[in-house]
Amino acid sequence: MAETGTLPPQDARPDAADRGRTDVADRVAERIATRAAVEVPGSVRTGAAPAPAPGSGPAEQARRAVGGAVDTVLGRALPSVDCTRAGDRVRVHVHVAGSWPTPAADLAAAVRDRVRTQLHHLGGYTVDACDVTVERYVLPQHDTGRRVE
Repeated sequence: MAETGTLPPQDARPDAADRGRTDVADRVAERIATRAAVEVPGSVRTGAAPAPAPGSGPAEQARRAVGGAVDTVLGRALPSVDCTRAGDRVRVHVHVAGSWPTPAADLAAAVRDRVRTQLHHLGGYTVDACDVTVERYVLPQHDTGRRVE
């Protein structure tokens, strides 16, 4: 029969900082930053196969899927993130695409703030630098489908 034990009193346990630590892989920091960049209004994900336009045929759907896959393989998918980490400190460079006519300076500032906040909140990182480059703009897609009035 197993013995049951009791936990030591609260004051007898070591401080949380002395009990251990959680290590987060470099790739996790990149994923947190990528997700944060996508969440910013005016930021657009590119390179992934976009949703087909209503009424588009199989040829158009195939073209969009192949184009998205090629961009992803060639590293042209946005947002993309490069992280350099040393312990709990990180430097980040984020490349994003913006939705026209979002001003580049406003988009970059919003992405920078969101990435810093999320890396600190979710990963426990101290962000020493967060550089944001707005690589391209994407025009809003207009509905070109036929309408019956």
